[in-house]
Amino acid sequence: MKHLIEALKALKGKEIEPNLVRQALESVDLKNLSVKEELKDLKADEFNRRMVIEDPLQVFLMTWPPQFFYPIHQHNNFWGFVIPVQGFLSETIYGHAANKRKVFIHPTKTFKKGELIYEPLNVIHKLQNASPIESMVTLHVYYPPVYDFKGTMIFDAKNRRLAVLNEKAKDLSWDLPEDNFELVEEEAYDLEKLW
Repeated sequence: MKHLIEALKALKGKEIEPNLVRQALESVDLKNLSVKEELKDLKADEFNRRMVIEDPLQVFLMTWPPQFFYPIHQHNNFWGFVIPVQGFLSETIYGHAANKRKVFIHPTKTFKKGELIYEPLNVIHKLQNASPIESMVTLHVYYPPVYDFKGTMIFDAKNRRLAVLNEKAKDLSWDLPEDNFELVEEEAYDLEKLW
């Protein structure tokens, strides 16, 4: 992990863009990345987020209990990469056509240890620990290093709800206090599979 942190910190003062970050990430052996030291006091079977660096990129580790997932959400003001460090990560990409009141679902893909998953600006997706019994650890590298969730859309596909978060939101969740939402719309869309 030390070499990865050095490679990412070396980007300070450069024009940060996805290919530059990808090169820095690929300069280390991601398949054999050890994060034991960074996670030594955390329980891997609980959801945790551990900050690693905050400049020039925001880099953190997440531990995911079995089948834990983040709600479907949009990256409206940041982009980055996710790398599974332990376990298997499932990602489902969505499309949103507000004018047609539709949310389109792409087939789910599963990624294994060391694989880079690019998360472009404005992507709408859902990340989930694919295992019903094993915990998962992921490494997240985001730019810009400081962002908030103001204007971020989250989707509840089961109940066809859509919400827009405001500057008070500190996480991507439907369980936030009511004053963390700018908008909550019931029966906001129909779902359509793209396969």
